[in-house]
Amino acid sequence: MTNIMSKKIGRFEIIRELGRGAQSVVYLARDPHLQREVAIKTLHFSRPDPQKNEQLLSEARMVSQLRHPNIVPIFEADEEQGDLYLVFEYVPGKNLGEFLAASGRLTPVKAIAILHPVLDAIAHAHAAGIIHRDLKPNNILIGVDGLPRVMDFGIAARVETHSNDGDTFMGTPSYMAPEYIAHRESSERTDVFSAGLVLYEMLTGQRAVQGDDVYGIMHQVANADIKVPATAGVELDDQLASILYKALARDPQQRFASINDMREALDGYLEPEDPVASADTKQSTIDFLLRRMRHKSDFPALSESVGTINKIAGSDKESISNLSNSILKDFSLTNKILRLVNSAYYRQVGGGSISTISRAVLVLGFDAVRNIAITVMLFEHLQNKSNAKQLKEEFLRANLASILAKDISEKSSARDVEQVFICSMFHNLGRLLSQFYFPDESTEIKRMIEQKLCSEEAAAVQTLGISYEDLGIGIARTWGFPGLIVNSMRKLPAGNVRKASTVEERMRVLSAFANDLCGLIADVEPEQRQKELRKVMSRFGENISLNEQALRETMEKSMQEVVLFAGIIGVNLKQSEFGRQMKTWRAKSGAAEGAEEEKRIAAEGAETVLSDVVPAGAPGSPVIAGEEIEAGEEGVSGAAAQIGNSEVILMAGIQDISNTLVEDFKLNDVLRIILETMYRAKGFKRVILCVRDARNNSMLGRFGFGPDAPEIAKRFNFSLTFSPDIFHAALSKGVDILISDTKDAKISARIPEWFSKGVNSGTFVIFPLCIKSNPVAMIYADCDLAGEIVITEKELSLMRTLRNQAVLAIKQSS
Repeated sequence: MTNIMSKKIGRFEIIRELGRGAQSVVYLARDPHLQREVAIKTLHFSRPDPQKNEQLLSEARMVSQLRHPNIVPIFEADEEQGDLYLVFEYVPGKNLGEFLAASGRLTPVKAIAILHPVLDAIAHAHAAGIIHRDLKPNNILIGVDGLPRVMDFGIAARVETHSNDGDTFMGTPSYMAPEYIAHRESSERTDVFSAGLVLYEMLTGQRAVQGDDVYGIMHQVANADIKVPATAGVELDDQLASILYKALARDPQQRFASINDMREALDGYLEPEDPVASADTKQSTIDFLLRRMRHKSDFPALSESVGTINKIAGSDKESISNLSNSILKDFSLTNKILRLVNSAYYRQVGGGSISTISRAVLVLGFDAVRNIAITVMLFEHLQNKSNAKQLKEEFLRANLASILAKDISEKSSARDVEQVFICSMFHNLGRLLSQFYFPDESTEIKRMIEQKLCSEEAAAVQTLGISYEDLGIGIARTWGFPGLIVNSMRKLPAGNVRKASTVEERMRVLSAFANDLCGLIADVEPEQRQKELRKVMSRFGENISLNEQALRETMEKSMQEVVLFAGIIGVNLKQSEFGRQMKTWRAKSGAAEGAEEEKRIAAEGAETVLSDVVPAGAPGSPVIAGEEIEAGEEGVSGAAAQIGNSEVILMAGIQDISNTLVEDFKLNDVLRIILETMYRAKGFKRVILCVRDARNNSMLGRFGFGPDAPEIAKRFNFSLTFSPDIFHAALSKGVDILISDTKDAKISARIPEWFSKGVNSGTFVIFPLCIKSNPVAMIYADCDLAGEIVITEKELSLMRTLRNQAVLAIKQSS
């Protein structure tokens, strides 16, 4: 393998290592000629083979001719010291394997949305006569723009099996096709089989063929049909199961004849050619529009993110861990939320110096953090669209409406101020979704309104077949919004609004009032605004206790909040029509003199205690366990760990806990902050808290962070009666233990059976919590791949401080 100490490969200057496999290493490098960053993959075989290198170089030259938005291009290919190296475009982001480890299994719609562009890329290569031969999650990169891209076309590494005949194969055993293993046959249908395996993994969250022995894996692929096991807890409808199993047929003649055939079958699954007619015309229209929306690559991400958090919002406040877990799946979302809660505005209400989502929930409240998360997610999905400008206008309007409703509710000393925030934000969801997914139709609707051909509602019905209101309500129900929010989206009848007598009515009235005020700002000429404002106040008079002056002051405060928020998330209000309309309103109201102070606050708020760089160990950053032969390389995804940031996160977490311990705290809140800090800092797959049950003298899992953490925590249920295993050694002696490889012969005999069957991670660390030498709790953290957990002395010292803070919290609470 090329020596990293040389700092160069060819003319390329090595910056750092990105990932490593058994036969390859990927580096981030700099091209001094073209002044750009590139990714370099070096290949090293145990038995040098110049002829094989020349064959791979020839194939790489062919692949370099491919031009497709979903293919990572090869810039160059050459040899150095007998090793082949390939120079790729550097794509920041993470590979699909890492994405699945962070998110768990995907819904069919989301899985197909990711696979769709991958199949397009494979079909493009097939048209050029190139077979991939090693399609797998680690070779599918998800860029920071969310675009899936395929790498390593036609240049799969050689695999030497442990069989006695010295056979060599090209590719990764768990993703090989049966005919290749049996007869060395490669065709378009071998890539169909691999694509089926990738789809299987996305739908189930686990690899279809698993094992430690290469030969055993290949024997299983060649001789056993692949089916989703009943124990996987995955239910596929008949149509999707039929598509999956056709792609995975052992006989290539029984598979899809081409990648395009597989793609068409998946398209047919999403949008049946002959949908069943519904007696409900409105619902039929919503179903039709939903099918159109599902073809957009970003729809699954938006719908799942909003749907998940709204399900949590509708449940008991006990779901703080669920909310934190949902946010922490996306490290970009996590950092943006932490930037906001540390901004100048939230510092006024108790924020500032917050480094964990758990602490943010504790300080600002469950609903406030939930609402910040949804606001940021909504804005994130408006980026990089052809109609991004108009989308941002709609977003700003929705954002101001939500803040206005909350501030008016606070002025009225009402309860549920955070609920009214979310109700008002999504009051006009239908219009926002139309602009997002149907921009051409939205333009036509706007044209009809401007030419005064009809009302907005009539124009929407004529163009889309449904009103904006009904579209928004229909999608909100699909996303799992609570009934309170859905009902608040209904428009009020014309005329004066009667006084609300229930919480649901109040949410609906305040949402309508706030959105009508935004309509004044956006749609009414400046000289008519005062007259129209008084009309709106008169209409809602029985429900709004503020006089005109108090309402104007509240609107001014709300607009300041929007300005601050826009500065933090990067919206230039000078380039926004709605931003300019807000400015003219404020100028007319005599509020412009505070502009310089506002700029200072916005600039201060835009700073953050966290780096813009993805922190080491942030969710999604650890290397994911791959094949023993092609072990979890990060490829050109660029999510390399950075030890310095790990220490920063640990120290910030320690400060978070110190601040919490001097307050009236709940023990679970402190322990949650500690676990989240470890999870984010070191990129563990899971972190679980176990607590001693004195009645049964046993250790029981309570809660944690990471994929399926609540379910995994339940599997930690073991007696504290002496047993010669690793867990009892750590707890009885009060020592921290790191197991680098659970399969190591010296260690495996001391791994208890309950762990091997229920958890079975490749590496883990234990931090016992003891009082007077007696174990009262335990923090467990793991990763999939043996050797993946590496803790420096400084990090260990900081993590022990966290553990000691947990012990102190337990002492104080008891």
